[in-house]
This record gives sequence, C-alpha cells and structure tokens, in this order.
Amino acid sequence: MGSEAVIEATESALRTALAILGAILLVWIRTDGLAVIARMGITLASAAIGYAAGPEIALWMGTPERLTIVGVTVLGPLALETAAATLLWLKRDPRQLAEALRLWRGGK
Repeated sequence: MGSEAVIEATESALRTALAILGAILLVWIRTDGLAVIARMGITLASAAIGYAAGPEIALWMGTPERLTIVGVTVLGPLALETAAATLLWLKRDPRQLAEALRLWRGGK
C-alpha cells in the first residue's frame, strides 16, 4: 500500500468521523432539556444506528455515504420518539391503536 493510498484512507476516515461528530452534536443540542443520562443514551444510540446502518442505506439508495450517515444519525431520535409514543398509545388505549392500524391497512 503506497503512502498516497494511506493518506487518502486517513482523509476519508477523518471526514467520516467529523461527519458523525457533527451529527452527534446536532442530536445533543436537539435533546436539550432532558437529563444528562437520557441525552447520552439517545445520542449514543443515534450514533450507533447511523454508523451501522448509514453505509448500507447509502448503498441501497445510491446517496453519498457521509450524508446518509449524518441523516440517519440525526433522524434516529425521531424514530425512537415515534416508537416510544406508539408504545405509550398502545398502553393507554389498545383498541384505538388497533382501529387506526386496521384503517391504515384499508380495512372497513
């Protein structure tokens, strides 16, 4: 492996790391008002989801990898909040959720 290839690989890894750090910062700012441990959990979960799923989604969609990693990382808390709200709704009134799902599927 030549020195140019090593420099190129290092630059690519550094740019990806900076993209992830920027996304993590956005998630941290967005979760302002929560307890520190909750913010850390949401931020780390979002970063893990973005880093793990971002490259696969980029390959599948044909989009730039770093942009997709940032998008998935930043939208991760939205998915977590949606899942939490759905579970809360299910716990509060399961019949209403079942009716909404039936209507969403096109049932009568």
